[in-house]
Amino acid sequence: MTLESALLKQILALGDFNTWNGLKEHYFPEGEYRKLWKIVDKHVHKYQDLPTFEDLKLEVRSRELQEKIYAIETVETDVAPELLLDYLKNQFTQSEILTRIETFVDTQIAIGDARENIDLLQEIVVQVEDRVETNDANESMEHIELFDSEEDLAMALPLGLNSEFDFDYRFSPKDLVVIGASRGKGKSLSLCNSAVSSLQRGKSALYFTIEMSTREILQRICAMSVGVPLGRLEARNLTTMEWHKVADWWAARFENGDEVRKEYDDHQDFDKFHYQLTRNPLRKDVPQIDIYYDPSLTLAKVISVVKQKLVEDPNLGIIIVDYLNQVKRHNAPTRGGQYEWTEQIEISKGLKSLAQESNVLVLSAYQVNKDGEARFSKGILDAVDAAFTLDHWGDEHDCVEFKCDKMRSGKEKGFITRMNWETLRMGPETEINPDTKEEMKEALSTGESAYDI
Repeated sequence: MTLESALLKQILALGDFNTWNGLKEHYFPEGEYRKLWKIVDKHVHKYQDLPTFEDLKLEVRSRELQEKIYAIETVETDVAPELLLDYLKNQFTQSEILTRIETFVDTQIAIGDARENIDLLQEIVVQVEDRVETNDANESMEHIELFDSEEDLAMALPLGLNSEFDFDYRFSPKDLVVIGASRGKGKSLSLCNSAVSSLQRGKSALYFTIEMSTREILQRICAMSVGVPLGRLEARNLTTMEWHKVADWWAARFENGDEVRKEYDDHQDFDKFHYQLTRNPLRKDVPQIDIYYDPSLTLAKVISVVKQKLVEDPNLGIIIVDYLNQVKRHNAPTRGGQYEWTEQIEISKGLKSLAQESNVLVLSAYQVNKDGEARFSKGILDAVDAAFTLDHWGDEHDCVEFKCDKMRSGKEKGFITRMNWETLRMGPETEINPDTKEEMKEALSTGESAYDI
């Protein structure tokens, strides 16, 4: 008796549709079992029912396959079919991993450097995961929770960009939220603001950046958190009070930070303070921001880093990917290059799966075309739970607008929020867009009611 024959026997004898639906052709090795799977699958599609053994005997012409059917019919087993399916999945997974690793060793390991080899190994895991269904597709009502648990509700996070919007909408730790904008319109700026909001709410953030360096991202987050002008922070041209604010923010993140901070009051040398501070480990009892820069970022790398981060920091509240269009599915080149549309759809689906499996909110950005639609493929929005398009009226105006393109959990609702162009901090107040302001001004000048506008 083989595992394959026992599984087919139980599925057909018990008429177990649930287990059959979880059984994939490629779980079987090449040969008779795959041929039988195809015959059963054809029968199911034609009659919407599993065949009996008698049905199969009539439908099969090959003598070898008929003998195999008779052999399967006589198999004696009392193991539950769902358990047998798990065994088969495990068998397939082991075989698939070993085969891919053997190919990798034979073709790649001698020519790649250490980092490339590690990335390729991580991709093998992701590729195998794509071929193995690890989640239960169907659950009966007695196993389904009608409402989110208190733990999940406590983990729900707002975008942190507008207090009025945040009052109505909080996003589940299993959600994928994306913000679209054309180049240079503030995608990264929005993501940084949400990272700051997560830190201020006591949740750590993991930030993947492809174009901007880790220093640039950290400087932005520091300026937003502390409330100092980014330009003067980058130029190291802060007032004494502003330097103290920055020092406080840094000291709070490290063990022995209070002691090092007190010494800074005496010598007023920030470089010395920073050097002494970073000789200490990061505190585990405060939210942290980890920034990962990789111009060749792959989905496999994102998944690997997230898994490691969750082991180190269970307080992770948000995963930020800056930005979706530039993440690659695998290291291998695609026919369409960086913006090949099918790859981007797969990236979007992969980020959604990451949110569900890690139980952490994933926030990303994407490029839009001149019509305000997702560049190259609207399909990337299919997997997301909420999508917004960002626009602003130039640095002379103190507001930015987020138009809602999709909201899976409720009515689509956008918002306009105040923008501080010195610190780059968004919110929390709602702002009025410049066009409406001009209309209100005109109404007031003519004696009309501004509330009628």
